[in-house]
Amino acid sequence: MKKILLVVLAGFVLFIISALIRDPEKILPMREIKQLTKSYERCPEPFVFQMPVDLRKATSILYPGQLRGGDYKPHGGFRFDNSRPDEIQVIAPYDAQVIAGARYPANTGEIQYTFDFAHPCGIRYRFGHLLTLTPKFQAIAEKFPLPKGLDSRTTTVNPPIEVKQGEVIATAIGLTKGGPDALGGLNTFVDWGVYDYRQKNESSKDPAWASKHDHEIEQYAVCWFDWISEEDKARVLSLPSSDSESGKQSDYCK
Repeated sequence: MKKILLVVLAGFVLFIISALIRDPEKILPMREIKQLTKSYERCPEPFVFQMPVDLRKATSILYPGQLRGGDYKPHGGFRFDNSRPDEIQVIAPYDAQVIAGARYPANTGEIQYTFDFAHPCGIRYRFGHLLTLTPKFQAIAEKFPLPKGLDSRTTTVNPPIEVKQGEVIATAIGLTKGGPDALGGLNTFVDWGVYDYRQKNESSKDPAWASKHDHEIEQYAVCWFDWISEEDKARVLSLPSSDSESGKQSDYCK
């Protein structure tokens, strides 16, 4: 009798496990589901980023979700052709935690920094091509390995570090060497990408697109133009594209 009960119990456990994998919300209440599956806090509504740079100084925009320089770029960014790298600050556009980052030498020999930030509700953002950091972020970056080549793979920041909206992250961006002669060799730009990890983006629903863009970050990237104030969005859309190859063509910005 005991053997029969054990067999029945084992079968029931296997049924529950298989059912959870298929359709957990039909088996357990939400409290238990959250213990078994990844969940996020509810996002503030509306979720509006403060601009991380002074838009008045921007001369053009890099559109997220396009081919640039032969590589697909899920992130966008800004160019400041009338400014020196040390005339542009980057601030945190929303409360978040620093969760990862990288440092690596560019072709000019100057060190470039990247940071990933996460909000508890599942929204992330990333800055790339930071040149000079504030002391807080420099202390974080010093713990990242420094590769010999252009290796920008990120390193986890553990435990994550809190950052408040408006906090200064970098006091210079881009490169002071190797830029166009017309700009005195300066190359003043910064990358900014936004990612909504609550669900995959619309582009990923196209099987043909998804087969070509199977990196996680590409399938969760969004058009950050839709995550800023209407005033800032109008200013962004009025600026020309920084990229002569893809222009304003974007898989995310429609």
